[in-house]
Parts: sequence; structure tokens; C-alpha cells
Amino acid sequence: MPIRMASRKHPPHPFHNRLWKAGYAWLSFQNVVELCDYIERERIPYDAPIYYRLVTAINTLYARPFKHSKGIESLTDQFVPKKFHHLHKQLITLRDKTTAHVDARNVFFQGSPANNVVLIVREHGNRLQLAVQRAKLKPSAIKQIRELASGLVDRMLKYIADVADKYPNDVPDDGEYLIDLATKTLRRL
Repeated sequence: MPIRMASRKHPPHPFHNRLWKAGYAWLSFQNVVELCDYIERERIPYDAPIYYRLVTAINTLYARPFKHSKGIESLTDQFVPKKFHHLHKQLITLRDKTTAHVDARNVFFQGSPANNVVLIVREHGNRLQLAVQRAKLKPSAIKQIRELASGLVDRMLKYIADVADKYPNDVPDDGEYLIDLATKTLRRL
């Protein structure tokens, strides 16, 4: 299935932007796959302190290519397979409301308040503690996220090949090149 980025209203993004964006997205999604594999392989329990940190990394890395960035266009939801649209929207919302930004106005995630701060009072008020109710992805979601990210890795690789086929004159000779968005050039390393 061909993957298109531009519509009739918007001209195609330049060759350098397409490659940069696809490479960045590919690496982000590949990192998500590896983190999901790590959680599964090491059998990290849901209540382990590191679990929250790992799923926060998964969520942040997954959402990065879809978010606004200075100097490069974000990926559109077109890249997300239809069967994963609901999961994609959940991940983006989780990132926007709890992971990257703190929305203190009763955001709910999986039926519970996501960012509420809890005051714990002990010993008749002599000992106070604070805790935060954190949104965590359920372990059952990790397999789905891995499948989604793995599919996006494949789509990014196909997209890169499609861009190279569409702009054969812009693909340089064998070698390693820095995609320089400021100068819109490929600089040999």
C-alpha cells in the first residue's frame, strides 16, 4: 500500500525533510519495539518502580514523530494502521495529558484520575506524605504497542524506499551523509 504524505492542498514535503522525518520516526518506533521486548523478556511486573519509567519512555518515544517540532513536519495519522487508531489516540492522549505535560484538571485514564496528588496523613497529622496517581499502560497493552510500533518500523522503511524511488536524482553516491535541514543538503560524513 503506497504511503502518501501530501494532499492536493499541500505540496509534497522536500526530499530532505521526508528522509529526516522518516529516519527519526523509524528510530523512535524501533526503540519502542526494543523497550516492549525488554519488559516482556525480563518479565517486569506492573508494580515494579521501573515499570512506570519504562512505559513512560515507550509513550514518549512513540508519540515524538507525531508531535509538532521546530524545523520538521510531524507524521500524520495516515501512517497508523486503521486497526490501531484507537490505541494510537490513547497513546497520544496519555503523552499529551500525563507524560510530557501535566494536566491537573481531572484527566481520566483507564477509568481513574491520572494526575491527582494524594495527601497521606499518618500519626494524627505528625507525618505527611505525598503521592501521585500515575497513569501506567497495562501489561496487556505492551504486546499491542509492540505490534503497532513494529508495523510502523516497517512502514517507515517502505516510506524511505518510496521517497528514494520518487527522487532518484537526489539520492547521492554510496557513503554516509548528514541530512542538513538548514542548508537542505546531504553532507558527506
